[in-house]
Amino acid sequence: MGVIIEESGLRFGEYHENQVFQIETSEQYTKSLRQNGIKTCEFILRRGKKLYFFEAKQSCPRQVVGNIPADEKEKRTEAYNNFIEEIVLKMRHSLALYGNILLKQYSQDKVPEKLANPDLSNTLIYLVLVINPQEGEWEPEPELQDDLRLHLKDEMRIWKIQSLVVITPQQAREKNFII
Repeated sequence: MGVIIEESGLRFGEYHENQVFQIETSEQYTKSLRQNGIKTCEFILRRGKKLYFFEAKQSCPRQVVGNIPADEKEKRTEAYNNFIEEIVLKMRHSLALYGNILLKQYSQDKVPEKLANPDLSNTLIYLVLVINPQEGEWEPEPELQDDLRLHLKDEMRIWKIQSLVVITPQQAREKNFII
C-alpha cells in the first residue's frame, strides 16, 4: 500500500513512498523549527520531472472575510492579508528547508532517495494550494492566485518555479493528487 496523506478533509495519494516527503511531519521540521515560528506546507511530491509543494486549507479568503461586517474594511483587509501571509510563509519556508536538506545542512533521514539526491537540473517546480471549504463547492478567486504569485515572485524567479496554482478538490482529483 502506498502513502496516503490526510489533510484538510482531503486524502492525498496514493503515492509510492519514494515519491513523497512529508515535510510538515518530518523530524527536520518538528524537532527545532516548528517551535521557532517556521511554517511548512504539507508535503513535497515528485512525479517524474515535476516537483510539487502542496498546501491544503479548509478555509478560503471569502470565508475568512465573510464573517466580518462589510463596513469594517480594515478588518476585512487584515484578515485577507493574514491568509496570504500564512500561505506565503509556508511556501517560502518549505523551499528554504528543502534546499537546506539538499545542501545537507539538515539531516536527510527519511527523505526518499528521489527527493534527497535528485538531479533537479531539468525539474519543473510547482506550488499548489488546494482549498477544500467545508461549505461544499468553491471556485478560486482569481485575485488570490495573483496575490500569492505577487508575494512569491522573488522565490519563483530564484527557484525557477513554473507556476503557483490555487485549485479545488475537484481539480486536484482530476490531476490524481487526491483520492
